[in-house]
Amino acid sequence: MWYNKKILKEKVNYLNLLSGDLRISITNVCNMKCTYCHNEGVQSQYSELSLNDVIYIINESKKYGVKSVRITGGEPLIHKDVFEIFKSVKTNHPDLQLGINTNAIEIDILLKIINKKYIDRAVVGIDYFDSNVSKNSLIGSSSSAILENILKIKNAGCRVDLSTVYNDEMGHINKLIKWCFKNRIRIKILEHITGEVDTTPSQPYIEMMKRMIQNYNLQLGFDVTRKQYFATSVDGNVVSFFHSHCRIRECDICTRLHLRISSQGKTKSCLFGNTPEFSLLYGNFDENFLLGLSFLGVSPKNEAIRGEKN
Repeated sequence: MWYNKKILKEKVNYLNLLSGDLRISITNVCNMKCTYCHNEGVQSQYSELSLNDVIYIINESKKYGVKSVRITGGEPLIHKDVFEIFKSVKTNHPDLQLGINTNAIEIDILLKIINKKYIDRAVVGIDYFDSNVSKNSLIGSSSSAILENILKIKNAGCRVDLSTVYNDEMGHINKLIKWCFKNRIRIKILEHITGEVDTTPSQPYIEMMKRMIQNYNLQLGFDVTRKQYFATSVDGNVVSFFHSHCRIRECDICTRLHLRISSQGKTKSCLFGNTPEFSLLYGNFDENFLLGLSFLGVSPKNEAIRGEKN
């Protein structure tokens, strides 16, 4: 063990989740196979959280400042109990902002959840405007089908954001922005996250951002808390530019974003690092949740390990 658990326990007994945002992967199974997917802390073996697991984690975590929960995967909509998960969480915690990250293939179950007012926000991933598969995957639904599903979500009265990973395809980004502006939907453009380390975001991503700002005469803004750029049009449309904090080792930003819980019920403080994972389903929940929080912001290379080595 390269960290001292006793020292960490003494240091973290006062912590709260700064952002108040918890992301819970309820399954590591997906109906797509995106080449860049990090699967919220993917495991090689099948794993999923039960309804009781999710309720327990949320019930216990609220004391640490959790105000919003995002259900993720894998693809959460293929979990057999996904409707009951949303129903139970929203019924028992109406104050929580409850959202989902999805590819929107299983639109019928999502609309069922939305129509019952069990969800506040959906973030739909789509990378291509006009392709046989909507994302960088060998399998999946067409772009046109997913764009139609996004409109169904909006028309059902739920906030929906379009999230796209920039894969050096300027044409698709341009078309997606036009479509989002036309339909009054916020678009988030993510830099492809890899294990590569540099001092700046990738040059293609920077060039894309500059081009889009110029093409659409956007007013650039900056989110100081998350160190991310966003841009607005004259009629109020918003484009968010999410560069990779991992690439330029802005690890401290992770403390202000969210805490990930894997489909094994473990804290996942870093996507690329070897920081330890702590089970929230076994052992002392409070101790393990706080230990998970303490490793938010620790570099994958362990330059900023909190506590002393044994």
